[in-house]
Amino acid sequence: MVMFLTCVTSACSTRFVLPPMEQKMEKVYLLKYSTWGHHSLAFYRDGILTEYTYGDWELFALNKRDGWTAWKNMTISSQGALGRKSVRLNPGDSICDKFAGCEVVVMFDAPQDKAENLGEFLKNSYESNSITEVYNSKEDVHFVKYAKPYWGFHNCNHELVDWLELLGGKVTGLVFYKPQLIEGMEPKVLPIVNIQ
Repeated sequence: MVMFLTCVTSACSTRFVLPPMEQKMEKVYLLKYSTWGHHSLAFYRDGILTEYTYGDWELFALNKRDGWTAWKNMTISSQGALGRKSVRLNPGDSICDKFAGCEVVVMFDAPQDKAENLGEFLKNSYESNSITEVYNSKEDVHFVKYAKPYWGFHNCNHELVDWLELLGGKVTGLVFYKPQLIEGMEPKVLPIVNIQ
């Protein structure tokens, strides 16, 4: 029985194969948070690190973190939210110091055209819904309503995996809860502390 559970667990563990190398690549940052193993993506351009994150409108944007709201919005499709935070950072500045709850950061290369396309898509999605913008002061992140509904089978982890695949990566295995995206990177990438 133990051997069976070990095989099932290892088969379901998260595997994130990084995008293949191309002639023009861009650095992308993957941030992991202490809350629910949440992850986000960030792009560093012109001295500004811009993070994008996805979640449930009530849980993330309105910060209603009670058990009832979490259970309800994981079982019934609810309003999705797109979060954005931009911070001026110079090379050598600490990243997690600027992002509350950030535990670890890795930097990886993605094809430049795919990174630019995803960055533009997220920027346009955010700005086209700016009328709905709210500020979550506890998280220090602004949120807008997002077209993709949130629920258990399309939560923050699933949306992030979609973004990683738009960058040319491939994700398999456990995604639903606390995916080991950083630990399951292939090839392995060491965590970083400072902007590079």
